[in-house]
Amino acid sequence: MALQRNVILNDTYQVRHLMASSELAIVYAGRDRNTGAKVAIKEFFPQRLAARQADKRGVFCSSRGFSGQYQELLAAFLVEGELLSTLNHPHIVSYVDHFEENDTGYLVMEYCTGVTLTEYLIERNHALDAAFITETLLPLVDTLDYIHKQGILHRDVKPSNIMVMEDGTPKLLDFGSAARWPVQSGEKQAIFTSAGYSPLEFYSEKSSQGPMSDIYSLAALLHYWTCGQPPMDVKQRLFRDELPSVRSHNEYVNRWLARVIHWGLSVRSEQRCASLAWVKRSLQVQAWMWKIRKPGTVEWVLAENEHTQVYEAEPKKQHETA
Repeated sequence: MALQRNVILNDTYQVRHLMASSELAIVYAGRDRNTGAKVAIKEFFPQRLAARQADKRGVFCSSRGFSGQYQELLAAFLVEGELLSTLNHPHIVSYVDHFEENDTGYLVMEYCTGVTLTEYLIERNHALDAAFITETLLPLVDTLDYIHKQGILHRDVKPSNIMVMEDGTPKLLDFGSAARWPVQSGEKQAIFTSAGYSPLEFYSEKSSQGPMSDIYSLAALLHYWTCGQPPMDVKQRLFRDELPSVRSHNEYVNRWLARVIHWGLSVRSEQRCASLAWVKRSLQVQAWMWKIRKPGTVEWVLAENEHTQVYEAEPKKQHETA
């Protein structure tokens, strides 16, 4: 299924080895023959629709009657390259090139070394400390604010789409679901959903989308960080929303951050937190509190609602991922 080692693409990029694959694409480690730089090469290859030609390079739609869907998905893949090429931010994976070849599409990006946020949190028992907030989460919030100001929605914010570098800083990956906003009247955009992380409006092409949509996904990510699991999927909360506060899972989260997370997870977009400034400020307060006392220490200091209370708290094991 994957391209063979040393295949040359666009007369420039040499395929070295397979890195990862998903339902829609294959990612290779590669090399720019002009500069010698390592690159990541993403090849459009929807597994349910595509097959490799006999020459082991070309790609074709192998499912009869689905060529239209194949072309729509390919067009969306190429849009990812176009959008990424307009962004320049230290916490977004850098664009190198994109092109069509072998009857499919390719996106070339910087080669990043790190681990996904999912892996990072598992390794560090969910990193409930001030350093994680200041080094990883606050830069992530600023990154989302940046892309929104460029008129772009990411639409797939989740732990597996964030890489944490060796210095703890984040890299936002996978703009395959990204789209311009506001959406022009009558314009159709492919919608991809992730259970637990996608807001209700992602399940309908007619629903209004905006920064509040990414804020929902960010709040779901914060839920995963504080509780060890994503929130109940929005479709299960449509008629009866009884999502508990993250404080019911983790007493070390301050009330303000807990409320902002809950607000960001509102089912109805018009009732949801619409500003990243609220998220940023609540995280800053949480970081300040954890600098005073780290969760799990004997004296646990909470400053909430204009009062300061000191609790005797036994060290406890943080939640692990399900």
